[in-house]
Amino acid sequence: MSVSLVVNCYERTYRQVLAPGYFPAIEQMNDRTFEQVLALINNVDDPREARDRAETLVDLGEISGFEFVSDWVPAAMQHWGLGQRHFRRRPYLLDYGLVMPLVASSEYILGWDAETVLEEPADWVSPSLNLLKSDSRILHASLNWPPARPQDAGVEGDAVARVGDFLLSWGFSDQVFLVSREKMFAADLKTFSPAAIARHAPHPYTFEFRMESYQRAHRKLRATYAPVRYRTNLQIAGVLDRTGKSRYEAFRTEALHRLEYHVTRRLPSWLGPRWARNATVDQARSPQSTAPDGAGS
Repeated sequence: MSVSLVVNCYERTYRQVLAPGYFPAIEQMNDRTFEQVLALINNVDDPREARDRAETLVDLGEISGFEFVSDWVPAAMQHWGLGQRHFRRRPYLLDYGLVMPLVASSEYILGWDAETVLEEPADWVSPSLNLLKSDSRILHASLNWPPARPQDAGVEGDAVARVGDFLLSWGFSDQVFLVSREKMFAADLKTFSPAAIARHAPHPYTFEFRMESYQRAHRKLRATYAPVRYRTNLQIAGVLDRTGKSRYEAFRTEALHRLEYHVTRRLPSWLGPRWARNATVDQARSPQSTAPDGAGS
């Protein structure tokens, strides 16, 4: 099963990503050579400099190629039937994810945030590929993450079931995810889920939100490989704080947080994951279940 490593970078991170040694370090961390290695460049002030850096990495043989997100947005909008209104004030929080399956060529995509680092090197991709191939309930695989705050429960707080070393949940994060390119193309990214909106309260309508909405509406799970943890940059402010939060956005964030903590967390499980934050998985299904995507949605 072939895998394309795709790293999204933008103004704050592209110099780090498009530096010699960055991509080989990711392969070493994952104890794996990827069939395709792509740099995805988005929202940079100096595209010419970014291009020069990327071309150097191609010449060094460290990446297979690179793409600018802006070149692919029209094709992505056409494929998913999205209009300008879906991109809101910050299109760069959505467009890069839509472009990934368009520029990748392998059977699977490993989406990797510029600041994701494994705490210890490990080949987690191989067991994850085996699970994705064998269990039709699961849309994507990810890794154990550090809680953002000491009081957070982390991956265990989101888990609704377990399969071996994998904890199953309904969430989605763009920090690291392994997904079938074909299944990503098939996802309906206009699906609505109140639980997903509440969970992504600081900035809904992002790529993360749209993938999680699809998962919840169609009862597709995330499989988190619990033995391997990653870390990322938790020292910087959230994207809305960095780029300017309007009074409406501040109000909306607070309102959606209240929706999550006082409503979606308390809804009965039988309503399903579209509504209930931690709806349980139907344990009667076998791991090789072939139930249709829309079952129970």
